[in-house]
Amino acid sequence: MNFTGSPMQDEEVTLELTPLIDMVFQLLIFFLLTTTFAINVKEGGMEVDLPRAKSAQIPSMASHMVIAVLKDGRMVVGGESVSEQALQEKLEKVYKDNPQTMVVVQADKTVEHHRVVRAMDIAATIGLKRLAIATVQE
Repeated sequence: MNFTGSPMQDEEVTLELTPLIDMVFQLLIFFLLTTTFAINVKEGGMEVDLPRAKSAQIPSMASHMVIAVLKDGRMVVGGESVSEQALQEKLEKVYKDNPQTMVVVQADKTVEHHRVVRAMDIAATIGLKRLAIATVQE
């Protein structure tokens, strides 16, 4: 220790932000690539031109209900066209029987997106949490 002599010069401390920003972007990309958002289901039913996907996984569906959304936006359950109110009533009955029922939405690939979201929203509002969108394997 040198207590005599010239006083110590203050060295400026710097923090490099470039490596920190690089790591944040790498983590963001990692989480975006590893997150999944949908379950692809293959299910028979109404005449609907389903969108195509490279993989079509079929979860076990001991208890399920299929809602078909046709090209013109009509919703069909069990072979009959239903209004949003009638769909809500049918889903409430299904929920009372089994709250774990899976709701599969078979939407034509040309139908407006908000129609599919509306059908899924009605099911989710009632409390049915197991929702899927049907696709066919390419």
